[in-house]
Amino acid sequence: MTIRNSLRTAGVLAASTLALTACSADDTSVPQKDRASESRTTAPEPEQPSAPDHTTGPDDGGDRVLDQVTGRDSIVLTITGVERSASGKSVTVSATLKNTGTKGFFGISAYGGTDASITGRMHSLAGATLTDTANSLRYYVLRDTAGGCLCSTALRALDAGEMVPVFAQFPAPPASVRSADFQLPTFPNATIPLGAAR
Repeated sequence: MTIRNSLRTAGVLAASTLALTACSADDTSVPQKDRASESRTTAPEPEQPSAPDHTTGPDDGGDRVLDQVTGRDSIVLTITGVERSASGKSVTVSATLKNTGTKGFFGISAYGGTDASITGRMHSLAGATLTDTANSLRYYVLRDTAGGCLCSTALRALDAGEMVPVFAQFPAPPASVRSADFQLPTFPNATIPLGAAR
C-alpha cells in the first residue's frame, strides 16, 4: 500500500509540474485576446493629410477664389478678395486677370467703360460696377479729386499665359447687404460676398 501511494503521489506531482510548465510557456499574465487587442492599439496610426489652405492673399495667384468668370478671348477674371473699409463707406474688390489663350490680348481698353469724364479710363477698370440686386442699386467706381478712378490703371496688353492683379473701389452698399454682382465689361456677372466692415 505504501509503495502504491508513493507511486500515485509521484504521478500527480509529475502531471502538475507538466501543467505548470505548459502554462508558464504560454501565459505571460496577459490573456491571448488581450495581447492581440493590445498589439492593435499600440500600432502607429497613419498620418492624416492636412487640409488644404484656402487663406492665401488676394493678389498672389493662390487658392482663394470667391468667383471666376471668363470673358472675351479667353481672359479669366478671378475675384480673390472683397473688403469693406473700417468706416463702412467703401468696398474694395481685388481680382486677377489672366490670359489663358495662346495669343496676346490687346482689348484692355474695353474695361474702361464709356464714361468719357473719367481721367485715364481707357487702360483701367473704370467700367466696373457693383450691383446690389436685392435693392436694385448699381454702384460705380469711386473717383479721386483729379477725376481718375480708384481702380487699377495703366493696364497694358496681356501676353499668352500672363496674369496681373487688379482692384476697384466702390461706395459700400448697406451693411445688411451680404452679396453683390461684380461686373466688368465683356465679362459675365461674378457674384461675391460683401461681409462686414473690418
